[in-house]
Amino acid sequence: MHSANPHRLLFALACAAALGPAAAAEVAISNVQPLAFGSFTAGPGSVTVGADGARAASGNVVLLGTDPGQAAQFVVTGDANASFAVTLPADGLVTLGNGSLNMPVNAFTSSPASTGVLSGGGSLTLNVGATLEVAAGQSTGGYSGSFTVVVNYN
Repeated sequence: MHSANPHRLLFALACAAALGPAAAAEVAISNVQPLAFGSFTAGPGSVTVGADGARAASGNVVLLGTDPGQAAQFVVTGDANASFAVTLPADGLVTLGNGSLNMPVNAFTSSPASTGVLSGGGSLTLNVGATLEVAAGQSTGGYSGSFTVVVNYN
């Protein structure tokens, strides 16, 4: 009787290992559309592009229709129906520059906001907006920069 029990125990352990959860797919994020503030006149003031792509100005900034700007767009992929957290840049960390001059980018927002849930196919589009601070007499020209968006499973 004792000789049969060790075999059953080994078989039960093998089944438990074989039935364990599959390894989770890594959550990943890929930028498919850059954040753009569009064309505008110098401030002082700001240009805000919402996560929905809507653009607004404050202060003495005047929006120009020649380039309407756009929200950034990312595709997040991973395990189907998994919940994830979004971490956006803190204020004071991101600037747009043209070599010698900079403009701060603050108040980042996203849609979905701080958390999201991947679809049954394991993906979701994440839109990101922010506010660009424009100084009085800001030089004209093209300004560029980058920012990091972090996603992690909850």
